[in-house]
Amino acid sequence: MKIVKVSWLDSNLRHGWAGKYETSDVEPMAISEAVGFLKGEDDKAITLTMSISEFESTLEGLTIPKVSILEVKEMRVK
Repeated sequence: MKIVKVSWLDSNLRHGWAGKYETSDVEPMAISEAVGFLKGEDDKAITLTMSISEFESTLEGLTIPKVSILEVKEMRVK
């Protein structure tokens, strides 16, 4: 499997109350990044897995909607 680094706009969550002047009307989105094995891709999303065994079993998964993706870069292992 290819190893890729994905940058995407992620949701932003703030806990608790905020005063009228403490935040803007629209909260900023977080730019997030992940590196993993490219497990799958279709026209709507890509899925990364963090680990793969010699039997091709995978551990942990992250599916990112393509509309949120800013960049996908293939990583090279030396």
